Amino acid sequence: MFQAASPPRFLPLSHWRLLRQAPARAWVAAGLLWLVLFGAFMGLFLSIAVDRQRQSFEEATRTMKTTIESRLNVCEMLVFGLSEIVGYHPTVREERIREYALEASRRYGFVYTLGYQPRITLEERPLFEAAQAGPDGEAFSIRDYLHDETHHWHNPLGWTRAGIRAVYLPWMMAEPPLPRAARAMHGLDLLHDTLTGPTVTRALKSSEIEVTPTFRLMNNQHGLGYVRAIYRGETAPSDPAIRSNDALGIVTLVVKLPGLLHPTEDKARQYDMAVTRYEGSPRREARPNRYDQLVYESRAPVHRTTLERWLLPRLETRVLVDVPYFPYELAVSQQLGFSVLSPVGPWLAMGLSTLISYFALLVSALHARHRRLRQRATDNLYLERGNATVILQAISDAVITFDNDFIVQYLNPAAARLLGHPFPQRAVGQPVGKLVVIHYDLPRQAMADPFTECLQRRSEVGLAENSFLILDGGQKLHIEGTVSPLFDRGQQMVGAVLTFRDTAPVRRRMLEALEASERRLRQHEVELARVARINSMGEMASGIAHEINQPLSAIMSYCEASLSLLEEDEPDLEMIGRALRSAVSQADRAGQIIHRLREFVARKTQQFVPVDVNHVVGNALILTEHDLRAQGVEVIDRTRTGLPLVYADTIQLEQVVLNLIRNALDAMQGVYPYGRLQVETGFNGERVFIRVRDNGSGIPPEEVCRIFDPFFSTKATGMGLGLTISQTIIESVGGTLKVSNNPEGGAEFSVELPPLKTSTFVHTQEFTAS
Repeated sequence: MFQAASPPRFLPLSHWRLLRQAPARAWVAAGLLWLVLFGAFMGLFLSIAVDRQRQSFEEATRTMKTTIESRLNVCEMLVFGLSEIVGYHPTVREERIREYALEASRRYGFVYTLGYQPRITLEERPLFEAAQAGPDGEAFSIRDYLHDETHHWHNPLGWTRAGIRAVYLPWMMAEPPLPRAARAMHGLDLLHDTLTGPTVTRALKSSEIEVTPTFRLMNNQHGLGYVRAIYRGETAPSDPAIRSNDALGIVTLVVKLPGLLHPTEDKARQYDMAVTRYEGSPRREARPNRYDQLVYESRAPVHRTTLERWLLPRLETRVLVDVPYFPYELAVSQQLGFSVLSPVGPWLAMGLSTLISYFALLVSALHARHRRLRQRATDNLYLERGNATVILQAISDAVITFDNDFIVQYLNPAAARLLGHPFPQRAVGQPVGKLVVIHYDLPRQAMADPFTECLQRRSEVGLAENSFLILDGGQKLHIEGTVSPLFDRGQQMVGAVLTFRDTAPVRRRMLEALEASERRLRQHEVELARVARINSMGEMASGIAHEINQPLSAIMSYCEASLSLLEEDEPDLEMIGRALRSAVSQADRAGQIIHRLREFVARKTQQFVPVDVNHVVGNALILTEHDLRAQGVEVIDRTRTGLPLVYADTIQLEQVVLNLIRNALDAMQGVYPYGRLQVETGFNGERVFIRVRDNGSGIPPEEVCRIFDPFFSTKATGMGLGLTISQTIIESVGGTLKVSNNPEGGAEFSVELPPLKTSTFVHTQEFTAS
């Protein structure tokens, strides 16, 4: 690790302390990162500079192309101006041409010479040659020149006297005057010259400006000739065949290609430029020569190092000159150097690289410190976890943890022992509801799942006092405990922990639980006794009817007697009064009988709670277990687990099931060899149902539709109120009670109830029966 006596003044003390904790490999990595970043930033800045320079290069290329095209347009303008002078001022032709040529050469440095060259016929040749003889008697003749591949006129042996031809176009006029060495070209027959002849012929026939191939001037510079024909009339004949014969001569313009194509000084110092003949041009006259291929070349006076040529690109482009008669293309190139990069770029790249590397080193040092702290925390956590594991292994309470998906994650040896699992690891990964199935002794209502309730409430939930487990041997294990949620550091719930213990060793708690169970049983009996009083009302109905009929008969007799006495001539009012008072007394007696009956059957406030129909059926079977055994009835239990809850009064619903079971017992008396009672629960997708089926004598078909009518009974001693009251109870909670005969014998009663949508509940509501 980096060590130093004192921190540099430009570093904060906290940074210095952190950097001293950075390992040596972090410093090496920071140095390598600096090199990589510096190279990347330099590459980025160079790329930006190259792009900027490429744009400047393209703009310069367009400028040079435009400059050449404008100069070529100037040449056309000069030719047209010379044509006007020749055509409109024949008398002052030479003087005007000389002035025009001097002004053009003074203004445009690329102008070599201008002139008018007459058309001479064979008949005019002798007089013309005589007129052109020198003052010292020097002979003049129209001549030809035999060109070689160099295309110049320096070889004296190349000049010969022109042969006999119908027409000649000798070179006679050159303004400004040519040097003395160049005057040897006077008299050259331009029409039949191998270099200029095709161009002159085209000019005579087309009446347009035509341009010769490149050739070498007398000063060894490349030159280019412009040619335009002058005709007798103001306009050229429309027939190309007669234009040549109608021509008076031609105007010529010779330009110096270096002056025509040379770029401006600032461009010449930066760019390499070359003008070459375009290979795709259809105007490929004369045979190829190296002077026609490369007509101009300019090199920038800049020396580039090998490193610059290796790292930086060379910009190159080729563009065609947009002039139809100039079949050449402009090639511009530039080797970029480090000078394209701004002086600020390297310093900026160095600063950015240093800053990023510095922060990367700080992050590396911070990461190293965090790693050490994390390792220390891991060691402490491992120690604490070891202590917790020892504690969990040693305590006698069962501990089971599960996640939000109710999957068991851990159970201690005490839990494995109480649940009868010899191998605790096999229980990990199972659903906690399957591993720990909690049952309840005689529940008054459906009990909420403590695991679901804990995760929903996010708070501790205690197990009910009547909770018990059924072990593999079938014995009950009464337990008490709690389900508590587990949270991570971000207060996000990650699961819950179930802790419980066996209550058998604690006798007091077991006795209290037993007494509570007995109290619930007595309460059941009290409620059932009330319902039994209602059933007894049917048996008392005949007596009550007799009691009521007696006062009614007496009242009728007293009233009839009073009416008879009133019809006599001299009614006995005293006797009539006694008869009416007796009738009133009998009416009061009937009212007292009815009042006592209402007090007897008066119902209490109904307790509507979520109810599990399996608990109701189980409680009813427990209460009728003695009668079932005494009659030798086989009970077939087909109750299904996981049914939706229903909302009803538990006691009344149990009384309905009890009434159906007792009716079935009455129907199965005398059945051979034994009675069979089937109790079934289920859910058909819309309703929760309870079905009680027996193998008794069944119900006559003609009496099925009257079975729920009040005071109708198929039993000799029955009063016909039990099923009526049961139907009223079921319909009060939105259900139905139906009856049907089984094809194999016996009857089946079906109770259908609407399900309660909420799967987990906390509160119980009370509803008062109307």
